[in-house]
Amino acid sequence: MIGILIMTILAFVLGILLVIIADKTEKQDYLKYLPSYNCGVCGFGSCKGMSDAMEKDIESYKKCKLLKGEALKKIEELVESQK
Repeated sequence: MIGILIMTILAFVLGILLVIIADKTEKQDYLKYLPSYNCGVCGFGSCKGMSDAMEKDIESYKKCKLLKGEALKKIEELVESQK
């Protein structure tokens, strides 16, 4: 009985840790392609704010005026792969 209780608690804690780790991994993928100027022109205040917004609405990257070239292509590939 105690063994079942311990395994249940352990599985619950590990499940929560996996969700937290997965959430941070997604945001870092978006953030590494953004220009990192933190200019606020997009309305999100910083590139971190933009990456957080992209978690909710993937099309938010279109508000970045400085996103060009190879970085823009990479983000568009990420968007297409998630649709």
